[in-house]
Amino acid sequence: MVFFRLDIGMRRALSLMVLGLVNVGLSDGVDDFVKAKMESDHLPGVAFAVVDPGGKVAFRSYGVANRETGELFTKKSTHRIASLSKQMCSYVALSLVRDGKLSLDDEVLRWIPKGNPGWKGMTVRHLMGHTSGIADPAGFSYSKEYSTDEYVALLAKADLETKPGEKYRYNNYAYGLLGELLGIAGGSSLPVLARKYIFDPVGMAGTGYYVSGEKRSNEVIAYRWQDGAFEIPLRARPRIFHGSGGVYSTLEDLVKYELALRSGVMDQKILEQQWTPSFPKAGKYGFGWNVGDGELTHTGTTFGYTSAYLRDRKAGWTVILFRNSDPGSQMEMAREIFSKWRAQLASQSRQ
Repeated sequence: MVFFRLDIGMRRALSLMVLGLVNVGLSDGVDDFVKAKMESDHLPGVAFAVVDPGGKVAFRSYGVANRETGELFTKKSTHRIASLSKQMCSYVALSLVRDGKLSLDDEVLRWIPKGNPGWKGMTVRHLMGHTSGIADPAGFSYSKEYSTDEYVALLAKADLETKPGEKYRYNNYAYGLLGELLGIAGGSSLPVLARKYIFDPVGMAGTGYYVSGEKRSNEVIAYRWQDGAFEIPLRARPRIFHGSGGVYSTLEDLVKYELALRSGVMDQKILEQQWTPSFPKAGKYGFGWNVGDGELTHTGTTFGYTSAYLRDRKAGWTVILFRNSDPGSQMEMAREIFSKWRAQLASQSRQ
């Protein structure tokens, strides 16, 4: 188990430094719980990180990233984080706003003029807060690569389900559209913008955007338990969904990201915007984060890859969880790990 701290020195520090190693015992209760969940839920591999209020980090991993090769699941395993990508997409959007290239109140039709005329009044803010009213498009295929124009034409065929800003409904298609809009407004693709604003400043060298058919080192293979056996589900993820769920990362990189959220490496004004409910009357979703009572959360699920990000803002703890199969609730599992971890630490402190 490896622990490190972030050297927060300068606000715009460009690297994270490993300052030392600490050996701390892990709760048998956590170990036993994870192993039991792996057996009951048919999880080939699990990895998680716990970050304490002072910035100490503990990594733990179990099982395999690839059943065929036997490669172990580690903190360096490359995992598709699915909808955790939304917080990164929205951070890019707010960075463009800060840099004067975009406004949250810009109408979508300003940047996507070939959209449905009925989108008039729909803004960038609506896309980011899941209140756009965009309907799920008929005929969408995960195995097809769409151009921006093709995707817009598909979305534009359907009328809005609700008036923009009227109702919260979690919407992957709207975030896909947002990713395309940001590429137009920012003058570069979303992957290029995310590297500029997030991945490079934080030092996330093992993080990027998934391209269908692309092979990477240390890649996690996701599985699904079906009829008493593991199968590999569809692995395609169209480029058009980069905004909603296209990022791959490692547990090690997401810990760097977590520490950057705390340190000032990332723009704190932007983060506070993300962590504030965007349409309080319609729900408690910020921009890329679920905003709860003293906590920030999000989950990701795509074709067997599951992830959970739990930040307890009151206590200052964070749990990040990866799994390469999708039964059960990954957030419930992350909460249970958090609960058992803190209980064990409390028990140790009393001894």
